[in-house]
Amino acid sequence: MGTCPVRGTPVKLVILGATGLTGHRLVDQAIERGHEVVAYVRSPDALRGRPGLRVVGGQLTDEPALRSALTGADAVLCAIGPKGLRGLIGADLMQRTLPVVVEAMSGAGVRRLVLLSAYGVGDTAASASPIATIAFRTAVRSLYRDKQLAESRLATADVDVTTVYPLSLTNDPLSDTAVVRDVATVTRVSGLPKVPRANVAKAMLDAVEDPGTIGRRLIVSSAGTVR
Repeated sequence: MGTCPVRGTPVKLVILGATGLTGHRLVDQAIERGHEVVAYVRSPDALRGRPGLRVVGGQLTDEPALRSALTGADAVLCAIGPKGLRGLIGADLMQRTLPVVVEAMSGAGVRRLVLLSAYGVGDTAASASPIATIAFRTAVRSLYRDKQLAESRLATADVDVTTVYPLSLTNDPLSDTAVVRDVATVTRVSGLPKVPRANVAKAMLDAVEDPGTIGRRLIVSSAGTVR
């Protein structure tokens, strides 16, 4: 319990946000890789009947229930996010739920966390193009501030975290040209690139299987857009 997964070794993964568009792809790919997969979701009926998946119902703010779902897990893949336009105004979802996730992980003895964020959150915006910077400061300002404030608390949390920052998401099939780069190595991201959610799910699973990504922050983008 709580050991760091190693590439090629099936482990028990708990996925948060499994009913979302990226979460669905996480579930599918994790099962395809042979992992034992648990989805902790508010609406279990949305996922019931999927082969290879155990579904546990519960709220993200219910720490005891979440801790119970995490028992025996090797890692948590967190892909939670707001649904609808209301989540863009006065956003606080991550500030309310991420501390609960960390507390539940501690109680269950799970250290490994791969967190889905977004490019433009915090200092990742330093490499953004002018047009992207405008979007970060207007349309998604509240949402990104919520993510930044929640993520800042991870610095003092007792977890082994990898944070993934994708560019604008699409529902396109898995691309063989998507790129994954460490935030520290990126100086410029041109324009408003897009990347398939399938590639983001792949990057998260690759990260959870690679202990070398612990403590790293990864940008996922399309080929030719990152310098």
